[in-house]
Amino acid sequence: MTRVYCTKKLKGFIGDVDETLPADFNDLKYSDWNAHFFFVDKRKCIVFVNILTYYSVYIADIIKKDLKTMDEIFLKRLKVQLHHDGLAVKVYENSSLLTEGAKIRFIKTNNNKKVLGRINDFVYMFKVHVAYKYGHLSATNVVYENGLINTTPTGKYTDKRKGWTSPVENVKAIM
Repeated sequence: MTRVYCTKKLKGFIGDVDETLPADFNDLKYSDWNAHFFFVDKRKCIVFVNILTYYSVYIADIIKKDLKTMDEIFLKRLKVQLHHDGLAVKVYENSSLLTEGAKIRFIKTNNNKKVLGRINDFVYMFKVHVAYKYGHLSATNVVYENGLINTTPTGKYTDKRKGWTSPVENVKAIM
């Protein structure tokens, strides 16, 4: 089961979130994600960011009834984004690389400051791209803009030397 740690805003939107952190929440896996809820042009959006690779997946213009099928929506968007970023061939062979099965377990925040900082950067970049390139969320090519953000130099979560790599390069390195 894929673990998704929710920010307080996302927890408020979803409502039904596991309030107890798993015993092994400090033992990070490639299938662990953080997620955040935000607005663009009064439209609801969610960004999922993989904890170890900083690979992001945006789901734009979401509505409350979509929460019932969030597992399917996330997996479909992840596959589309991986294909766009040139990672699909390798990941389809091993689909459990960034996920552990088709089910998502939403858990309260793990207060991971490194990832939450990246999420804030990514959300800001997404909002700027929407505002200045497209003017409105409905005209935005979300997959393309998500791909640009995934090629932004961020480094690695576990890198002590502070080297610069992109989330796409980080995913390629674990394949």
